[in-house]
Amino acid sequence: MVEPQVATLISHVGQLAAELERVTARLTVLERRLSGAGDGPLVDLDAVAGDIAPLVEALRKAWDAEQEILADPARVQLRQEVLEFDGLKARRDDARSKLDGGRVPRFERDALSHEVRQMEWLINANEASAKRAAERLAADEDAIAEEWRTEAVLAGDKARGEIKDAAARRISEALGQYARMPVWFRVGLGEIPTPDPSFWLESAIAVLAYRLEYGVTDAVSPLGTPPSASSGCQNWVRRTNVYADITDRLTTLAATFHLQ
Repeated sequence: MVEPQVATLISHVGQLAAELERVTARLTVLERRLSGAGDGPLVDLDAVAGDIAPLVEALRKAWDAEQEILADPARVQLRQEVLEFDGLKARRDDARSKLDGGRVPRFERDALSHEVRQMEWLINANEASAKRAAERLAADEDAIAEEWRTEAVLAGDKARGEIKDAAARRISEALGQYARMPVWFRVGLGEIPTPDPSFWLESAIAVLAYRLEYGVTDAVSPLGTPPSASSGCQNWVRRTNVYADITDRLTTLAATFHLQ
């Protein structure tokens, strides 16, 4: 008579233990996301002012300058497309010249005629795409040759390094004043790890520098809307790569603290 009651109690205890474990894990998440909130005034890490303003302006000009410049992978792909199209035309012309060059055995003439027809079909199918690729490459060469673009890109590269230093100073000052951090900061970065907080700090600097460079103002999401490199432009490809790198960093931090 007692055994079924004992089995029921054991089952209930197991369920309670599992529920307590779930609640404890959730509380841990909330505690770590709220840690570092501080008891001082809310700090505006995204503010574009002071020494950061000219850096952000330089980065904006660099973004505009790179809008017409292709990233290296996109440039290589377009060149390959043009070369392949030119190769099709060369094969067609070579086969035609053999057909028109004099006596050719029947079996070889049939094979050459078939190759000419096949090349013609491929050329017609790829002509529009190859033309666009050639025009894009020509526009890229013209853009690279423009002096103002070169100067803006170089200034942007310099400002990109300086914006990280400025972001580091801003975060250090906020932590030193025990200021309340923005929601996106606490959600994305969680608790400062011990005993070595270097990776956490590097990630925090990278996130803030990204937000300042690309004008991200989302109150909750640290990096805002994911960018796309589909255009092949240098600025979008760089932004997409940086976004992916920082996302990996935040994922590592989340795994470290079990912030699922």
